[in-house]
Amino acid sequence: MTAVELRLTLLQEVATILDDEQLVKKALVSLRRLKEKARAKEEEVDDYVEPTKEEILAGIKEGLQAIKDRREGKDVGHKFMDAREWLKTLD
Repeated sequence: MTAVELRLTLLQEVATILDDEQLVKKALVSLRRLKEKARAKEEEVDDYVEPTKEEILAGIKEGLQAIKDRREGKDVGHKFMDAREWLKTLD
């Protein structure tokens, strides 16, 4: 169904209950509840902030610098592990 067809179907359904005040009230409550849930979901999604190009490049640069420091024998704050050691931890 296209968006236009969905809207038309919704309007037709609403038109069928306009004579019954109780059904109209229930429909309003339901619609408001759905709208609030949708708004809450949008706010959850909006919390995520995509990293900028500069932040990504800075992270890569920091990782490469740590590798370089490790190769030169400098103490880095991370624990580097040989691939074989890492594979043993998966057992």
